Amino acid sequence: MKYLITGGSGLIGSEITKLILEKNEDVFWLTSSKKNKTGVKSFSWNINKNQLDENCFQDVDVIINLAGAGIADKKWTADRKKELIDSRIKSTQLLFETLKRRQNKPKSIICASAIGIYKNQNNHLLNEESEIGTDFLADLTNQWEIEVNKFETIGIRVVKIRTGIVLSKDGGYLKSVAAPVKYGLAAALGNGKMITSWIHITDMANLFLFASKNEKMRGVYNGVAPNPVTNYEITKQIAKALNRPFFLPNIPAFLLKIAFGEMAAVILMSQNISSKKIEKVDFKFEFEDIKDALENIYK
Repeated sequence: MKYLITGGSGLIGSEITKLILEKNEDVFWLTSSKKNKTGVKSFSWNINKNQLDENCFQDVDVIINLAGAGIADKKWTADRKKELIDSRIKSTQLLFETLKRRQNKPKSIICASAIGIYKNQNNHLLNEESEIGTDFLADLTNQWEIEVNKFETIGIRVVKIRTGIVLSKDGGYLKSVAAPVKYGLAAALGNGKMITSWIHITDMANLFLFASKNEKMRGVYNGVAPNPVTNYEITKQIAKALNRPFFLPNIPAFLLKIAFGEMAAVILMSQNISSKKIEKVDFKFEFEDIKDALENIYK
């Protein structure tokens, strides 16, 4: 198969690219940056100017759409919110409008989404049919999914992976959480009882590739491991994996709200998300237990 990845140099995109190259399959990047990867041919696009190099689609079977600024990378100012929206919505619209007028199209688009789309319902187990939230992150994610659904109208199979907290030593959640833990400053957030639905980076990448090849898959799937844990437990396990103490009191919610503003709602949200749907299509996780996942990452 031949793949085209948007956001290929990001955390998930880099892992997917690595796995594709290990299988000796072809992968292209559609990118606005100047980052290069050995074995990968890059094509440029500019979403603000509605421009992209259409040569990127040549003989491509699957688009893996990961384009989007990092949700938790910066505080949610008005400008940052616009960047978060445009980087997802405009990029997806540009792909659709370009492919709509082309005769030869990829068969499938596998698009990242996020479990942040769900309404916060404390610790209740949520599945793909659960109620959508009304906050900024939920609205952004819902808009993104609406845009990618349009690809079905031009004969392209659509799969949306609602990603959970991705665990990797190279960035994302662990990069921010593990930093204080390394210095013996491990502390749970808020009341520590919020559920964290996580997934190991290898399983996340494999899930996108699994969806790329399984043509029976359509629609929404949660990208989370089968055994979510509380914020207290994941912090404890990170400290254990790093052989660091875990004795400090929890960081109060009001301090997080002062530090992160509106984004604190995401940090304090409880997301108990079901993986049953993806398991029913026979996807096999390498890491189902948080302890095993962290031991692999920090080995």
